[in-house]
Amino acid sequence: MATTPQPAKKSYFFDKCYKDLGNTIKGAWARNSDSIKKYASNLGNLGDHGLPAKLFLGLVNILAMVAVVVCGSAITAVITFINIVILLVFMVIVYIGFTIIWIVDRLYLVRKKIFTACHECKEKSLIPTYICPKCGAKHTNLTPGVYGILKRTCNCGEKLPTAFFNGRKNLEAECPNCGHKLSDRESRPICIPIVGGRSVGKTAFITAFSKEFIESIAPAKGFDIEFYNDKKEDIYKEITQDYIAGSTRMTDRPQDVNAASSVSFSFFVKHPEFSPERLVHVYDIAGEVFTDNNENEVQKQYEYCQGIVLIIDPFAIPSIRYKYEELLAPEDVAGIGKADINEIINSFLNKLREVTGLSDNKMATVPLAVVISKIDSAGLEQDIGTLAVNKLMKTDPEKFTDFFDTQDYLCRKFLKENNMESFLNNISIQFKNNRFFACSAIGHTRDKGQYKPEGVLPPMEWLFRNADPKMGQLWHDNTFSKKTINVE
Repeated sequence: MATTPQPAKKSYFFDKCYKDLGNTIKGAWARNSDSIKKYASNLGNLGDHGLPAKLFLGLVNILAMVAVVVCGSAITAVITFINIVILLVFMVIVYIGFTIIWIVDRLYLVRKKIFTACHECKEKSLIPTYICPKCGAKHTNLTPGVYGILKRTCNCGEKLPTAFFNGRKNLEAECPNCGHKLSDRESRPICIPIVGGRSVGKTAFITAFSKEFIESIAPAKGFDIEFYNDKKEDIYKEITQDYIAGSTRMTDRPQDVNAASSVSFSFFVKHPEFSPERLVHVYDIAGEVFTDNNENEVQKQYEYCQGIVLIIDPFAIPSIRYKYEELLAPEDVAGIGKADINEIINSFLNKLREVTGLSDNKMATVPLAVVISKIDSAGLEQDIGTLAVNKLMKTDPEKFTDFFDTQDYLCRKFLKENNMESFLNNISIQFKNNRFFACSAIGHTRDKGQYKPEGVLPPMEWLFRNADPKMGQLWHDNTFSKKTINVE
């Protein structure tokens, strides 16, 4: 309920009503006082009359004064009381109505998991700042309240809707923290940060997922896609160009301290069964910025995100690089991530603690998809890819009955055999809900033709289904068990 002054006129029952009631009471008693003064004045104007007449008229005026004091005051008090009661009844009805509508509005937002996640400063807010379409005034708490129940009258005279059901979401809005323009329109966000060190394949993963989801999954599931704004549509044009060329861009490290270090690719997903529509934010951040922990803005998205993808480059593991480097193309060697994977996970956990202020137990509730990338290179497909999964399921069909449980097992086993047990333990301890995947975002060496992604969609499907049951009902191409197979 609004306490901050707003550029709007207060509702009659929250402002002028009190003044009118006070003026009515004052007026009634003032008229009573004027009558008494009038009769008292008459007592001083009896000089032209004889004594009997003076006595009679004096007695009449005195009786009139007594009547006014006794009867007039009583009648004024009764009428004033009735006036107050009637006004209070209307006020109570209005207050109850306003409270009910405010509660309904707030419950709708909370129940539907609607909030605003600013794609620039990453700050979360339940109600953004709405802009008056006539004068541009900023309304920081456009909800049912003292400035209006269903409509609020801006100081310029424009009437603004104050609830989810009468058009509030259609107003222009901006972030209450940084003032950046927003187009969220009271949707339900699905926020997925893609994290990892430099050159691990984050941008390629986002490119492959975005293209495949928008142009393959969406039509098949009946989803209607709309880009968040023109800037996000331009990002998708770049994604399409990279996808066709088989290339990938290094995520920029902003030199301007006012520019966001983490960039989101954002789009709406609409479907008849979605109420409200979904707003997907997929976040990308330069690997060196992420590892060095020197972002321009606080990465608040970790505080409210519904899942995280951690990309690891297997060739950044010394034993794997030593074993397979000679099998890699020069372009692949040049693109190997340099950061130590254990340092990356430690940096990431520290970042989560700093940003969220949460304990390890609280952070553990966020689903984490650990994705081993670049499995098209050096034959890693035969260790953790589809070929390896199918082979193991065929070899031991009683133990390995599910494709993604088997892949999870192979990924953990692969990392354990390559001296990454500390990393695995860190993941298991810090994140209760975690799953390992293997993928190749490009499908071949960079710049060698159009993307042929493998394994990019399943980790995102798993996270989407954790985040949004309704989305999970509609996008249900794979099955994921609740418990994975332990690696001995």
